[in-house]
Formats: sequence, structure tokens, C-alpha cells
Amino acid sequence: MVQKLPAKDIQHTKRGYVFRKFAEFCNRTDLHGFKYIVMEDLNIVERSCWAISVFVSMIVAVMFVVTAYRWYARNPVVTVIESTQGAIWDVPFPAVTVCDINVISKKAARSLSNNLTLPLHITPDYVFKALKLIPLLFLGTIKEKDKEQLKILQDVIDTNGITLKTLFTTLSPTSSCDNLIQRCMWKNIIYRCDQLFQQVTIKIGTCCAFNYFAINDLDSQNLDLLQMSTPRRVASCGYQTALTVLLKVDVDDYYSSGIATQGILVFIDNAYNIPDQDSPARMVSPSTEVLIALAPERTYSTSGIKAFTPEQRQCYFHNEVTLANFKQYSFHNCMVLQRILTIKRECGCVPWFFPEKDGYRVCNFRDIDCVETLPERLTMKDLVNMPSSMRCLPECEHYDYPLEVAMGKLSGKVPLNGLPFFENVNIENSSVLNIFFNDLVSTRYRRDVYLNWQNILAAFGGLLSLMLGFTFISGIDFVIFFMFRIVYDCTLTNIWEGKTETSEGKIIKVEEKNLSKISSKREWKTRY
Repeated sequence: MVQKLPAKDIQHTKRGYVFRKFAEFCNRTDLHGFKYIVMEDLNIVERSCWAISVFVSMIVAVMFVVTAYRWYARNPVVTVIESTQGAIWDVPFPAVTVCDINVISKKAARSLSNNLTLPLHITPDYVFKALKLIPLLFLGTIKEKDKEQLKILQDVIDTNGITLKTLFTTLSPTSSCDNLIQRCMWKNIIYRCDQLFQQVTIKIGTCCAFNYFAINDLDSQNLDLLQMSTPRRVASCGYQTALTVLLKVDVDDYYSSGIATQGILVFIDNAYNIPDQDSPARMVSPSTEVLIALAPERTYSTSGIKAFTPEQRQCYFHNEVTLANFKQYSFHNCMVLQRILTIKRECGCVPWFFPEKDGYRVCNFRDIDCVETLPERLTMKDLVNMPSSMRCLPECEHYDYPLEVAMGKLSGKVPLNGLPFFENVNIENSSVLNIFFNDLVSTRYRRDVYLNWQNILAAFGGLLSLMLGFTFISGIDFVIFFMFRIVYDCTLTNIWEGKTETSEGKIIKVEEKNLSKISSKREWKTRY
């Protein structure tokens, strides 16, 4: 009969089996240090030191791998410079918005105040002085005396049926773009300025914009505007290869300005961004020629970026989010909209310059107390984290226009007969603005996935190789050893032991029968 071993002996046998397999693995693997743990030429102290070193290396390797993975998980997307030789025709030309620093025309204010229907206790001079204060509604801090004047002015314009937008547009020096822009040239071809520029309203007043695509269904009275489905592009670089305009400044008509100077404010930004206080801006002084050279930059995203959520990649694609009346999402437009929504939520109205179509009341001079204290109550953090169905994030793909400015005094004594752009124009108190690409090439950035299998393999493989000498062959060797030396051996042993136990009784009976037969034969031989 087969006797079963005691439990203690079985446990001792299993432990010995594990030790034997571990020693076998140490002898065959090429991982650093393992073979010294079981090397017979070394004493127990040396082998113990090697065992401790290998164990510590394994712990440190695991820590490094976990730390690297957490870093990759926190930063799954990276932006790198792909090329500094990108073609400029791949980058659309920016929008150019020109605004007279003078917000209120003195002539227009005098004319309006003389033609209004006024109460008996209000004089045209009182209205004329009050009109000087109207830009302060969204641009500054107002004295209590001035607030009272503006509230009385609000009653006057309500009596005459004048809306706030009509008031600002009528009083603006740019009530028509022809008042601000004398001559326009695009790609060395002279156009009528109303074919290139359209009137837009922004926070600082009424302006004229070129290549402007920010707002859907822009209410423009300019029927001569050359309509384009996408922003314009250029294929050349240098002076007078893109946009050149002759700007007219009426220094005698200045009546109300938010900046203590005279001239033109120029905003240069993405064609789909609405000009605002945080848009890139430059100044054009009277009687100067200004050259603005652009060095365009393009950032695009690979297809793998779309697999991440906006929170993981920290950006939106243009087709993922729709912003009110904006044609295209951008972080800039989102922040502008958040400010508008904040005014709407806190004061119950929207600014006159925002093209709102939801029927909300336009803020007037009676709301001046709420509008004035709003910046003090809200910070940029409040705007970003304000209760809303959408969080403002940067765009995954966008264009930027770093610029350099050069300027000089515009002299009327220089002979200009050979330049058709200056024919039959008076350049007194005028300025020339040139905006063009500085070079034929642009910088192209790529936003790519950092947490992919190539980077993980390189990073984790490098760490494991540094700490343990781990290679791809080492991994295959471990799999083969585990599958064939441990799992396979254990499976065969269990099957063999099961067969032995089931057939044990039969074998013993056969042996007993054979023994009885042999003994009977021996007895028969003895008798006979």
C-alpha cells in the first residue's frame, strides 16, 4: 500500500520545491545579481548581500515605474516644436481692427445735443457735457455727480427714443469707416475701403475690422463688403505684400478718450476672436508710418488627442463647443462670453456692444452702480470657475501672431509721385499702417499624446534595465520558465498523483493473484 505523507512533510516538500525552482531560475536568468544569490563559490554572507541588493533594486525599480506612470497620467499631452519651416500660406492672415482712441466726436456730440427734445430744466450744453461721460459706463470709475448726470441723460435719450447702441454709434468718430480710413491696399491692389473693412462694436467703442469672422450673422450695413467664406491668406512676405491702409486722425475733434494720447489703436488677433481688452494691441500715432511684421505660429493636434476627454487634454476642439453667436470656439471668446454672462447674472442686462439675440435688456446708465462695482466683486478665478455648463479651456488647434513694430515720422516733403497709393490724398495728420508676414516660413507646433505605448516602453524599459538589467529576452525567459518549469511540472505531477491513487487497489489485487498462483504452482511441483 501507498502511505500518505504527514501535512508537515508535505509543506516541507512544497517549500523545498519552491527553493529548487528559485535556484534554477537564478542560475538561468540574465537579470543582474540573481546568479550570485545561489552561486556555490560564495559564502552565505556574500550571497545574503547579493540577495538584499537585488531585493532593494526591485523595490526601487517598482517605485520609479509607478512614479513615472503617475507623471505620464497627469501629463498625457505634450506640445513640441515640429518645424520652423512651415509655409505661411498654411496660416490665415489675422483680423485687423482699427479704433480711434477718441470715443466721442465733439462735432457729433454738439450736433446731437442741439437736435434733441429736452425737458425745460435741461439745456443743450448740459447734454453736451454729459455726452462726454458716456464711455465711462464700462471703462472706468465714475464720481457720484457724474452718475447723476448720466442718469438724467438716460431719461433724455429714452424720451427721444434713442437706444444706447445708436447713441454710441452716432457719436463715434467711426460712425462710418470712411471717416477713419482714407485708402486701402491688399496684396498690392488698391480697393475701396468699404470693400475690405466692416464696422464692429467692441468694449472701447465703434471700430473698423478687416478679415473679421468672429460673430455669426454680423449686422453690417456695408453692402459693398467683399464677402469671404474663410479668412484671407497670403503667399508672400515683406513690406506692402499684405495689408496697407492710410488712417486719418482728426485731432481737433477729440472730446472723450480713455487713453491720454491721440492716434489709432490697432488690434491684431485670430480672425475668429472678438477684439477685447486682452487682445494684442499696438498704437499708431498721427503723422507716422508703422510697419508691423508678423511671425505666425500654428499649433495643431494629432488624431490620438481626441481619444482623451477635454479635462485630460486640457483643451477643446473647435467643433466640440458652441459659444452663443461666435462662429468658432476659442479661449479668448469663452472668457469674453463669461464676462458678459457675469454682467447678465449680476446686473440683469447685457452690454450694448455685445451682439445678444436672446432678448435680454441692454445695460443703460441706470445700471451704472452695479456695472461699476462688478470688477471689485469678481476676480479672474471667479470668471474661470463661475457656475456654468462649460469650463473655459484653451483651443487644441490655434494660430498665434507674435509681432515686431517699426515706425517713422511721415513726412510730406518726401516725393511720393511714383507711389499710386498716395496719389490725390492729403497726408496731413494721417498715418500709414503696414501689416505683413515677416518671412516665408512659420513655426509649427504639434500637440501629441505623451502617454502612448512607445513612450511607456522607452521609459519603463530604461528604468527596469537600469535597476535590474531587464531586457525583452529576459521577459521571454521568465514567461517560458514560469509556463514550462512551474505550471507544466505542477500540472503533470497532480495528474500523475491522481492516476496513481485511483489505480492503487487494482495493482495490489493483481499482485496478490499472481502470488497465489505462484504459490499454488510451487505446491503442485512439490507434490509431484
